[in-house]
Amino acid sequence: MERGIKMNLFTAVLVPATIAFAASLSGCDVQSSDASAGNVSTVTSPAEAAPAPAPEPKPEPKPEPEPEPKPEPKPEPASSGPVVADLPGGAIIGDGTMKELASGLWIGTVKESKSEDAPVLADDARGVSIQMEAWNMHGDHAHGIIPAREMVMPFDDKMVFAGWTGALGGMKLGSTRKIWAPPGSEISKQLSNPGSPIVLEITLNGIDEFITLPETLPGADIGESKMQSSETGLSWYDVVVGDGPSPSPTDSVKVHYTGWLVNDLKFDSSVDRGVPYTVNMQGGVIAGWLEGLKTMRVGGTRKLIIPAELAYGWKPSSGPIPAGATLIFDVEMIEIVGPDVPAGDGGK
Repeated sequence: MERGIKMNLFTAVLVPATIAFAASLSGCDVQSSDASAGNVSTVTSPAEAAPAPAPEPKPEPKPEPEPEPKPEPKPEPASSGPVVADLPGGAIIGDGTMKELASGLWIGTVKESKSEDAPVLADDARGVSIQMEAWNMHGDHAHGIIPAREMVMPFDDKMVFAGWTGALGGMKLGSTRKIWAPPGSEISKQLSNPGSPIVLEITLNGIDEFITLPETLPGADIGESKMQSSETGLSWYDVVVGDGPSPSPTDSVKVHYTGWLVNDLKFDSSVDRGVPYTVNMQGGVIAGWLEGLKTMRVGGTRKLIIPAELAYGWKPSSGPIPAGATLIFDVEMIEIVGPDVPAGDGGK
């Protein structure tokens, strides 16, 4: 029993001293309570201390997404031109090929003029009388969109479509030419087929046929009278100079008239009906009439030569007057009547 007590005392003395010594060497804090062997305080060295948790790294900011590059526009595919064998209408004569023009249109001759001396369509022409048929192409087959018909057209790119005059230029009267227009061309858009090639087959029947004045004008003889013209393009002959008053801009005038085309076709006449025509000078008739009547005198007779721009223009007509036609009128001014008199045949 005594040995056991001594051992406990040794332990009670030695262990605290050892701890104190170790603490003085290490500089560590020592926590102690009683000196009993069962309650020896625990010494924690820096090497044994649990490391402090490392701070979590801050997430790096996500880089801004780079804008997607805009796709490069695809170049328009170069036109390979028409497959001549697939084209509708008459066959191309000569070497069987078509020629590409600077406008992007292609042309080929279907029929030559029968006359070597036939007039040639020149750049200074104003209108053409043609027979035209049109198709649109779908691969190797065609669909008709304009049946063959006669028409009068201006010879002017701005009034028809870009490349029109170049495609027809140099044609001889009586010849037939085929025109091929690529998809997206102006004519394909006009015909509501922008994605399809267009084929036109055109026969030239006349050049300025309803525009150019003949050597002898139809209707009343002009005698010794001289042609006069205005800046608007109106021309006239005073066959008989009246001795009465001229109408004011608010007057109405009673006239007799006969209308002619340049090819000697009479298309209208109040004389034939036997009833004068009343004109309101404020409007209601073509511009060439108003300008031509305002300087006439009652009792006078005037031959008016009215270009299309002062008449019915280039609009196709269901009547006898072709598009672009120059009109010739023999007009006799009978009397000036009140402004309230209704215009038209039989006005009094």
